[in-house]
Amino acid sequence: MARVALVNLASLPMAGNEPIFPIGVRCVQDTLDRAGHVTALVDFVEAPGELASLEWLGHDWDVIGFTLRNIDPIEISCGTHVDDYIAFVDRVRRELDRCGRDPVLIGGGPGFSLFAGVLLDRLGLDVGVVGPGEQVMLEIAGNPCAFKGRKAVLQGKRHAGFLSETLSHPTSLMGAYTNAHRAMIGVETRRKTCYQGCVYCPYAYIDGDNAGDLKPMDILAAEIQGIYDAGFRRIFFTDGIFNSELRYSKQVVGLLHELALKAMTWSAYFTPKPFDDEFGDILVGSGVEAVVVSPDSLDDQVMRNLGKTFDTRHMARFLERSRKNELPVRVNVVFGGPGETRETVRNSARFINDHLSAEELVMHIGYRILPSTALSRQVGTDEEALLYPTYYPFDLALFDWVLQDLDARFISPPLMMNLLAGRVAARRMATVASRPGVTYLALATRVEGRGSDL
Repeated sequence: MARVALVNLASLPMAGNEPIFPIGVRCVQDTLDRAGHVTALVDFVEAPGELASLEWLGHDWDVIGFTLRNIDPIEISCGTHVDDYIAFVDRVRRELDRCGRDPVLIGGGPGFSLFAGVLLDRLGLDVGVVGPGEQVMLEIAGNPCAFKGRKAVLQGKRHAGFLSETLSHPTSLMGAYTNAHRAMIGVETRRKTCYQGCVYCPYAYIDGDNAGDLKPMDILAAEIQGIYDAGFRRIFFTDGIFNSELRYSKQVVGLLHELALKAMTWSAYFTPKPFDDEFGDILVGSGVEAVVVSPDSLDDQVMRNLGKTFDTRHMARFLERSRKNELPVRVNVVFGGPGETRETVRNSARFINDHLSAEELVMHIGYRILPSTALSRQVGTDEEALLYPTYYPFDLALFDWVLQDLDARFISPPLMMNLLAGRVAARRMATVASRPGVTYLALATRVEGRGSDL
């Protein structure tokens, strides 16, 4: 039996950070608890006083795991969380040294997985875990001494308990997030590597070799009912693409109809294909809060460059089905991808103007380059160079083109502020040459003033 502390670094108070319920680390903790280990989840939304006191380090832990959800905020102007993570873990290490304790230090989570090799060194950890962490953490907890000083990155493995164990959460943790953050919680219905090949997306790398476990309906029903009973009224299904397997997706939506939980709403990431009339019909009355799709561009050539498996024809049919059923839609568009030109911006803007209402568009400028993606290979940069926000090359005139081409109904004050902040941030970034003829915008070094002794 091992004593394991799991620290949710995504709950640190950081600029641009919006903590969400720590579903991933709770999966790990639940697995360890079922195996008889002694665990504690350190979350600074649930227990903000622990941030200053570090009282949780007074226990003789065998293992301390740090989970990182995001490396930096979404907006181009917001900088990075990396320095905050480094500062906090350094503080923890100093306190451990002062107390004469030397537990095995582990890193994991989606953000960590992207930069596991670099962060293993920067954070001074013994082991890093890429992808699902339950099985690897069971191995580490079974023999912590064997992992001390290993300086290795381990690949996550399939966890059979996903199909047989109902995940429930501590009342105090659920209460903290219900009260603080509009009561949204993630629910995982399947574990399967995304079939799409979007050039900017690293999730196939993070997920690893996961052939596709689909959570049984009885277990999913019990988890959703438990969430509802705890006071949550909003669910986000965390699947990469909710309707990637349409038959199973219809079963999940059918389950929501059967549960008929009053005032419960949900959302997820969808794709316009597959999306048939039957699926559109069954979504009606299910409580779907938003059908979120991410074509990212609405120019067919740029969509092909981005690796999309659908085009504007599929988008038009998806919107037609959604209109017929009065489904709420959100369409994510990110200008500045591979092959973006003055003309492709016009094409995307024309589709947006003709097909979307103001509240349906979610727009950003600039593609953050992440390791193990086609974009990172195109610009020829390595993991360490990408640790700080680095964007695919785009013409800074793009900000003006978007304002010129979109109808006035899309140009809200918040959008204007976002575009202005993005333009200022882009101009302050260094222009870095990765190889002859290829440059990109990057916060190439530590951001002065961002690190702190949290």
